[in-house]
Amino acid sequence: MLLVVDDEPLNLDMLSRRLTRTGFTVHVASSGAEALKLIREIAFDLVLLDQMMPEMSGTEVLKALRGNVATQMLPVIMVTAVASSDKISEALEDGASDYITKPVDYKVALARIRTQLTRKRAETALVRSEERYALASKASRDGLWDWDLRTDRIYFSERWKEMLGCEQGFENTKDAWFSRMIASDRSAVEQAIEEYLAGGLDVLKCDYRMRHTDGTARWMSCHAIALRDSAGVPIRLTGSQSDITEEKTRDALTELPNRLRLITELEWAIENAQENYASAEAVEPKFAVLFLDLNHFKSINDTLGHLIGDKLLILIAARLEMAATRWSMQDSDSRAPLLARMGGDEFAVMLQGVINEATVMNFAREVRDRMQEVFVLEGIPVHCAFSIGAAIANKDHLSPEDILREADIAMYTTKVESLGNIVLFNPRMRDVATQQFELENEIRSAAANGQLRLVYQPKVDLNTGTTYGLEALVRWEHPTRGLLQPGMFIAIAERTGTIVDIGKWVLREACKQVLRWHEEFPGEKPLSLSVNLSPREFRRKDLVESIRMTLEETAFPPASLHFELTETALFEDFTTARRTLDALKQLGVGLDLDDFGTGYSSLKYLRELPFDSLKIDRYFVSSLDPKQKSSSELVGAILSMADVLGLDVIAEGIETESHRSTLSLLGCRFGQGYLFAKPLDPQSFRTLLVAEQDSAARSLPQDSQALPANHVSPITLSALMERA
Repeated sequence: MLLVVDDEPLNLDMLSRRLTRTGFTVHVASSGAEALKLIREIAFDLVLLDQMMPEMSGTEVLKALRGNVATQMLPVIMVTAVASSDKISEALEDGASDYITKPVDYKVALARIRTQLTRKRAETALVRSEERYALASKASRDGLWDWDLRTDRIYFSERWKEMLGCEQGFENTKDAWFSRMIASDRSAVEQAIEEYLAGGLDVLKCDYRMRHTDGTARWMSCHAIALRDSAGVPIRLTGSQSDITEEKTRDALTELPNRLRLITELEWAIENAQENYASAEAVEPKFAVLFLDLNHFKSINDTLGHLIGDKLLILIAARLEMAATRWSMQDSDSRAPLLARMGGDEFAVMLQGVINEATVMNFAREVRDRMQEVFVLEGIPVHCAFSIGAAIANKDHLSPEDILREADIAMYTTKVESLGNIVLFNPRMRDVATQQFELENEIRSAAANGQLRLVYQPKVDLNTGTTYGLEALVRWEHPTRGLLQPGMFIAIAERTGTIVDIGKWVLREACKQVLRWHEEFPGEKPLSLSVNLSPREFRRKDLVESIRMTLEETAFPPASLHFELTETALFEDFTTARRTLDALKQLGVGLDLDDFGTGYSSLKYLRELPFDSLKIDRYFVSSLDPKQKSSSELVGAILSMADVLGLDVIAEGIETESHRSTLSLLGCRFGQGYLFAKPLDPQSFRTLLVAEQDSAARSLPQDSQALPANHVSPITLSALMERA
């Protein structure tokens, strides 16, 4: 739509008619005032404006027009009879888009009109595109950036800056962007950009971590493409940045931060600490890490189900947050703790601020106190306890793994030394952990390399001194550490699962050895063999079948084989435990409850499970004192209870004649301990059996009936061996 402005009717009529015939919609105005009025009312695409008009000249109209309408919005072509360069340059400076001279050459005029209309359409499209870009940028969750590679200047959208809390005073430079990245990520991003610009990648995509103004680390995902010149040289790099912190660093179950978030915060804290060490006023880092592991969580999953287990983890997370809030209120000098779920039943906490041993232990105790309160899940009360290990940052921590490893070592120490306790890392623990790690690797091949040894401790009839059986115990002949006792490696084997292979080896080798003694020392009742079953072995689904196959392979009589189990092996799943024990009894073997009195000591086990004997723990035996009535009464109560339940009783840890005589008087018939013999290697145990047989033969009256070959008078077995 065109507007033709001219005070001469003939010119106005002629030009408007020709433009109309060409296909334009044309309006006319005979004065400057009329032209400005029409422009306010109608959106014209172009104005043909006569320069020489009475009352209000074309120049005056142009100046008035340009006060409100930009050149790109409404092109104006001046029509002038004066073709001097001064007049033309003056018109162009005042905002004219072009000019034509009178008399009007219609072909020239038409070409210039079309040129201006084409330019206007292009500029309008550009403006609209920029408006759409601005609106899209404002509405989008993504931040946009445009990097001019020739000037090395970068444009960052407002949303981009808002993501990092730096809307004001942020420089449009690469350094301003990259300096906020964690160092390890920065080098990876620079390498990715370099590879992409060199043509090695189809598209630039990378994730990295940046520091927000509030001090937290944010995960960003970047997508970008390059604009290249005709020679293929990149001249611009344009992309978007998305904040993916929540989806990348949030634990889906508990909604706590996850392991990745914790590592990010630690990485940033360590990076800042190392920079601090380089300064003249270096101070120790002010942060610490705590590892928290839920004890016996597997038993909760196994007995109540995984859905209940998940609900418990959610409640634990909530209590951790309560503990953190309470601690923050009490310790205003420290930042709010960062809580994280590391996976499974393991959680971690990062403390920052004024950190020392006292603050760490105070927080750990707050957590422990919160966790000791009973949880109620689907109406079922559940008691939980955490093992907590902590490590305080120091200048030797160069990566998150350094301090996390120390906190983990401290937590492991609580499980080994005092389950459910709180332990702060010290360097000695690292040496112990290193030895444990080495043993973990070496024990896997101990049996295959012929390094395991069996020793046997006699079980004795306390009234007659008869050796009626023996307990098979394993030792590890380590190639560099010498002979290792079970306390040095059994817990490691249990944790790693190697105990299963060790247990199979012990049972097979012990059956073979004792069977040879059966043949060499026949008696009315063959020696009984006792073998320990660890909790992990007992949970094996193929346990019963594996034992049956070993009995068949060795031809060992099941009636002479006893398995000793602790209450720990039965605690996790009573129903499954009873089913397994019933299956073992069907094989014909005996079952002994070991370490009675030190665990849960539930009558439920004794009444409902098919045990044949219980073993009084050495703790009760060692405390026997004829002068203290209470110590004997406790053992007497255990013996009375066993008698009612029809169970034999075996006393462990008999070390003095006083122990033996007191137990005999109380009615305990069987026992074992150092009074009779320490665990013996096969050759020494055979020597003991020979001595015992010879002693029995010498003490046999000529006119008496022959006694069993393994009968002896009630004296210590060490004395028998001395006689032999």
